[in-house]
Amino acid sequence: MEYYIVLLVFYAITLIFLRLVFAEIEGRQARKMSNVRYFLRYHSKFVYRNQFSIIFVAFLCYMIVSVEKAFSTMWFLQLLGFIAVGVISDALSQIVYYYYINFRFKKDIVESEELKKLSHYLDYRSVETLIEKIKDNEGNIFVSGCGTSAMAAKKIVHTFQVINQKAFYVNPSDAVHGGLGVVDKNDIFIVISKGGNTNELVSFVGNVKSKGAYLVYVGENESSSICKVADLFLKVKIEKEPDAYNMLATASTLAVISLFDAIAIYLEKNTSFSQEVFLVNHPSGEVGDRLNKNVGK
Repeated sequence: MEYYIVLLVFYAITLIFLRLVFAEIEGRQARKMSNVRYFLRYHSKFVYRNQFSIIFVAFLCYMIVSVEKAFSTMWFLQLLGFIAVGVISDALSQIVYYYYINFRFKKDIVESEELKKLSHYLDYRSVETLIEKIKDNEGNIFVSGCGTSAMAAKKIVHTFQVINQKAFYVNPSDAVHGGLGVVDKNDIFIVISKGGNTNELVSFVGNVKSKGAYLVYVGENESSSICKVADLFLKVKIEKEPDAYNMLATASTLAVISLFDAIAIYLEKNTSFSQEVFLVNHPSGEVGDRLNKNVGK
């Protein structure tokens, strides 16, 4: 009997260990690929997923290690014991997997849930208005922001440049020291600010308007100083940042970037942009190599 107990304990420990290994691998891969759906699965309560394969594995293991006479009473009892331990071990491994993912990738899970909630606040008519404005635009697209919003602005500009849009980042400090000289009435000027009252941005949005540019405010606060003078308000709101103090602009920044990524994908599909143009704009790196292969076919 001790022989079977040792085997069953080893089986249970091995199963749990493998679950932890796969949890780490899958979690890292999901983070790398920005797989929101993967993390959303772990925001809901734990539900045991019955897997009949574990019964087959337990049966197979018993057939290999059994020393009892086949189909005897003891043989059947031990087989049932193996299957029961297999199912219990599987349930324990799923619980360990679930809570490990929730602990190890808590930030990713919270951010994914906030992205899901974004659809409740988003005004799709405003998004459509901006898309049509960009499609008809004959001038440049300028994007500006401070702090973390500046990082989002630079990412948006780069993505737009790749898909053949004339987009440029405007540093707020440079803007008030002559940088606004490049802005004219044919341009779109996008300002990213969560609260909409950032002094560095408020100080020059009036100048942008006086030059006749189309001013777009991206943020949460419709009663803010920037929103009051903007031609278009693109509301991007999240309920909670994933950090302990609800202050670090992580989920909110990701939401802004994700929205403009979606806009860029739409523009990519609904303008004259092609793989040939893509290759001219992005000839280097892995993307360039893949485009070379595709265009060369």
